[in-house]
Amino acid sequence: MSSQFPQIEALRHGLVASCQASEDSPLNTPPIIAALAKSAEMGGAIGFRIDYPQNVAAVRAISPLPIIGINKIYTRGYQIYITPTYTSAEVVVQAGADLVAIQATGQPRPGGETFESIVRQIHANLKVPVMADVGTTDQGIQAIEQGADLVATTMATSEPYGKPEDGPALHIVRDLVRRTNIPVVVEGQIWTVENVRACFEAGAYAIVIGSAITAPQLITRRFVQAIPIMDGRASTIMN
Repeated sequence: MSSQFPQIEALRHGLVASCQASEDSPLNTPPIIAALAKSAEMGGAIGFRIDYPQNVAAVRAISPLPIIGINKIYTRGYQIYITPTYTSAEVVVQAGADLVAIQATGQPRPGGETFESIVRQIHANLKVPVMADVGTTDQGIQAIEQGADLVATTMATSEPYGKPEDGPALHIVRDLVRRTNIPVVVEGQIWTVENVRACFEAGAYAIVIGSAITAPQLITRRFVQAIPIMDGRASTIMN
């Protein structure tokens, strides 16, 4: 299926900047998200991963690069939150996304939809490729069997599938590259140039980097935490 989509080829061997901000972040407005994206483009990013239709629209207005659209919706009683329904995918495509990323970790979805049914509708109605956000190799294989055009390790570096301190989920990349020819994208815990090289050596089709590029508070905290605590000052800053 992926060969039908030139936007997948546009991501090959490139860096996708994930430009997102938490609700309490001062960056959490569409113009600032767009500015982050444009800055990343100036640095060599070949595409973006953007949350919410209003942010997708803002980035689309200032850049022609491919946008992986997501739509995080937290529903009480459900563990699936990254683009959990067809409607949540439709609105980000209508806003300008070239691809849609959907959580594919196997749990029930609001409204009784399934990953497979959503992918089928997206292909038929929206004509864009689907990236499956997975936490394990088996989830990746299942998502591919259900129609995913790309697989990303988005869920693999957080509980219950992994831990941030383990770094990028390269074991999943190697497993999937060995078992399928579908593009595998590494997302999560890429912080250094050494991480980048390791991802591509493992067979990654592309990489997605968010916090290390577009989250100033986390970038700052990493540096602050490296300061030797000579008195109470560094401890106070970190709190």
